[in-house]
Amino acid sequence: MRLLVLGVDAQGRSCIVDRREDLGFDTIPGIPGTTIARLFGTSESPPKCGAPGEGKRAADNPAAGLISWYVINHEPYGPGEKETAATELHYRNVLEMIYFIDGGGDLLLGDGAHPVKAGDCIVMGGTSHGLRPGPQGCKLMAFAIGGAPTA
Repeated sequence: MRLLVLGVDAQGRSCIVDRREDLGFDTIPGIPGTTIARLFGTSESPPKCGAPGEGKRAADNPAAGLISWYVINHEPYGPGEKETAATELHYRNVLEMIYFIDGGGDLLLGDGAHPVKAGDCIVMGGTSHGLRPGPQGCKLMAFAIGGAPTA
């Protein structure tokens, strides 16, 4: 299991700004045999989303501070297949936390393609991204919090 936090580089391209291969599980005091890894937290609500980088804004955004929790099943994607809305760079004004349940593929960012697989966790705040599922497809669970209004 690893954590990828997305953001924008100095050239304005979406990219991975933090990568943790070791999630640092700690014992929960008073609960023997149970550990916890804190993946991400916010200091304000609604959260502020960063600059999106390149890409087009998707229309399905929960209102500021509201929560949406969902599972997405991406069909397999083969070489030479036509690009879809999922593979094109897009962003939402949300803080999105994603967990890959099954399968994998390529996370498409402004700085290129990054392989992702079951067990990976991704955090992005309004960051432009796309996903090209692999030959097995992929299933992911995501939790989104509507971001603060942008100008």
